[in-house]
Amino acid sequence: MSADDHFDPSARAAEKQASREADEAAVASGAKSPDELRRENGPLALLLRHPNFAAAHTRR
Repeated sequence: MSADDHFDPSARAAEKQASREADEAAVASGAKSPDELRRENGPLALLLRHPNFAAAHTRR
């Protein structure tokens, strides 16, 4: 395992902060509504997206 393969909490915190700032800017500019962000960022957001069956692996 190389040094690049480990979890870096400070890098993750920076990514999350950048995401928060982007969300805030999107709402401020009117590009997204607060409701849209709640749907995108909510705890079930990943489950509510449509699956990409083309990218799924097939059994052989």
